[in-house]
Amino acid sequence: MKKQNTISIILLTVVAVLALSACGTKPQTNSTAPQGSDQPQTQQQPQVKPETIAESEVKKGTGVYNGAADPHTVEIGTNGEAQSFQLGDGLDTAIAGLKEGDTVAFEYTEKAVEGDATAKQLTLTKIQKTEAATDGNQNGRAGQAVGGERTKTQTFDLTLEGKKEKQTATLAKGEGYSLYVFDPMSLFPDQNRVALAVDDNYYAEITKLPSDFNLDELQKEGEKDLASIGKVQKLDKAAIPEALSSSRLFLQASSSKMTQQYIVVENKTGGFIVKVNIPQGEPAEGFQSYIYTSLESLQANK
Repeated sequence: MKKQNTISIILLTVVAVLALSACGTKPQTNSTAPQGSDQPQTQQQPQVKPETIAESEVKKGTGVYNGAADPHTVEIGTNGEAQSFQLGDGLDTAIAGLKEGDTVAFEYTEKAVEGDATAKQLTLTKIQKTEAATDGNQNGRAGQAVGGERTKTQTFDLTLEGKKEKQTATLAKGEGYSLYVFDPMSLFPDQNRVALAVDDNYYAEITKLPSDFNLDELQKEGEKDLASIGKVQKLDKAAIPEALSSSRLFLQASSSKMTQQYIVVENKTGGFIVKVNIPQGEPAEGFQSYIYTSLESLQANK
């Protein structure tokens, strides 16, 4: 009996020890969060650079003021075409002082129109009236007093496709002379030739004459030059183009393919032989208006 009590006491002691051990043991926790846990993370945002807005290039032009299309838009004729311009800030006063037909110099910017890659919005930033060329001749053809100091550009009256309009030409210098040349043409000084840009078969070849030239001898020379083209005609004063009033001699011959002219131009600065080549074609009419006006502005260098 005593032995059984001893065993019972031992068993109770073991159970008590085990119970106390269980109560004192705490489960271990992993303080290190596993990779890929749902811990919030701060993401670095890409740095956005401010967009650079390119400034519009300011362009310059000259033309004829055709009037206002509406309170915010005006029309200017330039290089044979009418163009519409939006009014920039502060231009109301400048526009109010203009009349239709006034020759103007202006500055403007271009901006692409959204949705139309070919269209551009033109906005005036400056406009002012300029004086058209006059020298006492009809239509201001010579551009200034003969023999005087010449400006870099000059505005002239032209008749194109039956309509009168004003266009600006640029001073160009050849061998011993100068003249005003319009945008559709260029002067090639090494050839002493003014030619149409789109087709250089339309041209005028210029030769400065000595002061003692003989008009009768020049007529014989011209008739010989033109004989291969066809029958040579000498135009009387009434038949000579109005734009070329300084012509002393005007010979012409035509074929089915072209017209050639031999012209002697003379003014107070000197005389010139001009050989004009005009193929039969669409540009012929416009070319003649441009070239005769340019030839009327011929001046020998001092």
